[in-house]
Amino acid sequence: MPIFDQGYQHWNGTLSGHGWRWLAIARRGVQNGMRMRGMRIFLFSAWMPALALSAFLCFWGLLERQSAMIKPFLQVLSFMTPAVLKEPKLYRVEIWTVAYDIFLWIELWYSMVIILLIGPNLISQDLRFNALPLYFSRPLRRIDYFLGKLGVIVGFIALVMVFPAIVAWVLGLLFSLDLTIVRDTFPLIVRGVIYGMIVAVSAGLLVLALSSLSRNSRYVALFWLGIWFLSSVLSTVLEKVEFEQRQHAAFQRSARALRDPEFSQRPIAEQFAERRRMQLEAQRQREALLREQARAAERDWRPVVSYAGNLTRIGGYMTGSYRSWETFARLMPENRRDDFLRTFAGARFPWYWSGGVLLGLCGLSICILNFRVKSLDRLR
Repeated sequence: MPIFDQGYQHWNGTLSGHGWRWLAIARRGVQNGMRMRGMRIFLFSAWMPALALSAFLCFWGLLERQSAMIKPFLQVLSFMTPAVLKEPKLYRVEIWTVAYDIFLWIELWYSMVIILLIGPNLISQDLRFNALPLYFSRPLRRIDYFLGKLGVIVGFIALVMVFPAIVAWVLGLLFSLDLTIVRDTFPLIVRGVIYGMIVAVSAGLLVLALSSLSRNSRYVALFWLGIWFLSSVLSTVLEKVEFEQRQHAAFQRSARALRDPEFSQRPIAEQFAERRRMQLEAQRQREALLREQARAAERDWRPVVSYAGNLTRIGGYMTGSYRSWETFARLMPENRRDDFLRTFAGARFPWYWSGGVLLGLCGLSICILNFRVKSLDRLR
């Protein structure tokens, strides 16, 4: 059998700088993730909203050109007000903003699941198999290791949020055939790309910190589910309870007169008139309740409990979707505007609350990573 020389062999090649050494770790992590059949299937399903966004933007471009190709499909847009369909160019920015806001919201949940599939193993397996000495025995620094692992998360998030958004924007331009659309929508796509990077960095640092806390990736997955899913459920329950309390208080105020003992002793005609008056008063109080709810939503802390809710609030601020929803609300009857905004416009609390929560989690994650992942001279 052949005998190979195991001694030192001089390297005659060119060494790359430290700046790109993290890329080897990121590339290998993405390749390992793509080898999973379930991951490939899930990525394909995650691109379905991007296909829907592309089709809608192309359809809207044809509508702006008043193309004959869309006339058979105008019934699909029957939910829109006639003013929007009559002058679609006037509402181009609002339509694109709302479409991208919905797309980014859907892809955010896909991103959370993708992180659940690939994130728990990134550091926990290295700790489990004691692979850190193999990394740091080479010319690799801890920052290179962290950036490489984070690059895996960023790569997959870019596949479902950033790249599809850019492709949909380009297709929308091609079908519009109007150069002014570049001026109108380019800031939107830039903000969408930045938001995708915010999601990738924030969620990536958090899941890496969780992955470094345990050698068992199953525990890490449970931690991530708790932060992502359970926090969203808790936030929703708190919001619903608060709204029900307001609604119950309004009902008690409107029904107080009907509980008057003297009400049943009045003549029948007066009772009918009083009941009619109370119905109108109940309707007015319901509208007042919606306005009160809208004002309270501007300082409601309950959505901040949800990690995904904080990311959604940052996304709404980045795209400016609330102003677009307000534009569409003004086209509706006045008594339906508050209800419309409450249903579709999303949270209205200050965006910097969510920004502070996310920055705090990023700082905590960096501290955990710095404590848990030690360089070679500190390994035992």
